[in-house]
Amino acid sequence: MHHRASMIADYGSTLQNIFQAIAPNSNESDVEQKVVIPLLHTLGYTSADWQSQVVVLQSKLDFLVGQPDSALIKPAYLIIEVKAPSKNIAHSVWQINNYMRRTGSVIGLLTNGYNFRILYNYNQKITTVVEYSQATLIQQYTSFYKILSKKTYLNFTSILYKNQQNIRLQFLNLISKEVQQEDMLGLFNKGKKSAIQIMHTSEEKILVSQTKEERKSMIITVFNNKGGVGKTTTTINLAAALNKLGKRVLLIDIDAQANLTMGLGIDPLDDVEKQGKKDITHLLTEPRTSLEETIIHKNWDDVELDIVPSHIRLSFMEAALINTPDIDRVLAKKLNKYRNQYDYILIDPPPSFGKANTISLMASSGVLIPTQLAPYPIRALEYVISRAIALDESKDEPLPILGIAVSMYNRAANKVALAMTQQIFDILSKNAESKNIELFPQETWIPSLSIVSTTPNKGYPICFAEFDKELNSKDKEAAQDAFNCYIKLAKQFISVTKEKE
Repeated sequence: MHHRASMIADYGSTLQNIFQAIAPNSNESDVEQKVVIPLLHTLGYTSADWQSQVVVLQSKLDFLVGQPDSALIKPAYLIIEVKAPSKNIAHSVWQINNYMRRTGSVIGLLTNGYNFRILYNYNQKITTVVEYSQATLIQQYTSFYKILSKKTYLNFTSILYKNQQNIRLQFLNLISKEVQQEDMLGLFNKGKKSAIQIMHTSEEKILVSQTKEERKSMIITVFNNKGGVGKTTTTINLAAALNKLGKRVLLIDIDAQANLTMGLGIDPLDDVEKQGKKDITHLLTEPRTSLEETIIHKNWDDVELDIVPSHIRLSFMEAALINTPDIDRVLAKKLNKYRNQYDYILIDPPPSFGKANTISLMASSGVLIPTQLAPYPIRALEYVISRAIALDESKDEPLPILGIAVSMYNRAANKVALAMTQQIFDILSKNAESKNIELFPQETWIPSLSIVSTTPNKGYPICFAEFDKELNSKDKEAAQDAFNCYIKLAKQFISVTKEKE
């Protein structure tokens, strides 16, 4: 035990020395020579084990570790992409994703010398497994070593031939335990089964099951009666971010304009009506139509979402809805059977106080209010909050307001933002019921970038911009910037909903 402690202490001082060799104004080449190469040596590699400046897709990949012979038989084990310390590595995730797909590498390391992000590639779907700062890398070096060392690489390749995909699953399971994220496998298996599919081979069976108890999904209405505040765009991209974080998500479009439906690439006429499929109107007015009959399953790379589409005829159905017995609770009842199949059900109602709103709020276990930092949308908050509070009193299940999410945020207009947030706090502190409602923190605010408002017209969540050949690299960078904010919003949303359970 003593030997191990001293070994770790040695690593600590070695890493300290490595990190002291660069400064915030160092360049990319400094990080490669003074941090990455010494780190590779501490992980047990010799210079014969890696290639540098490998050409992939007309660009040069900084380091490729492990000797690939082909993506099928023996892929590159580890690729490393290096940035200058002044660069935010979050903005280069899509670039390394692309390299990992092209090289078939198992693991990616993205670093600017100060932050170290490890990514994992399973079946061409890539996810971040852990991110270290210099300080956490020193503290948790044994984990870093176990994942990236030459010893692990040699063990990995020696058993690779038996069954490559099975091995990758097991290896990911080990990594997820190492970084204390037991449910990480959910990121790669986002279908409705709560246990991972059993993988058979002629020699062996591997079953990685998730023994979490089934918990009921949270049903959330994303609600603001003021239009044009980014409500639908927020709903679509929040859902995609939640799914990227391993959550199963169902979206329900209960707005006759069907913006959510179309924003996910579904045409209510061609893909629903002409195909003889059922939509939200059937779900609400036909007692025998079940949720299952209305769901459309969509996926974009590793994002999978289920959607109940809307239809323009909903706008003429106010009278029919009012005459349907117990209409306010119809949606709640129909969702009840399926609540253990999803982690989150997000409902997108119209920006008004009509019947559709009552139906969605009555079915919900929480409300998320999107807003823009502008006078009129902020003025509308009072009405939205009082409406939610009034409905809360007539429901069996409480209807907490989970928080206020900001979209269309102009990063340059700091003074305006400050004045507007002050107005929001003034509105919230007006009465006892709303004083505990929180404005989500600034890092979750979605920037006002043209790419955010244009991707719904293309029919995909913004994270899929990575694969859109029509976009130039500047647009893709802006999309990744925005999606990083949606991921932060999703993490905030998850922590708030956990508190409310």
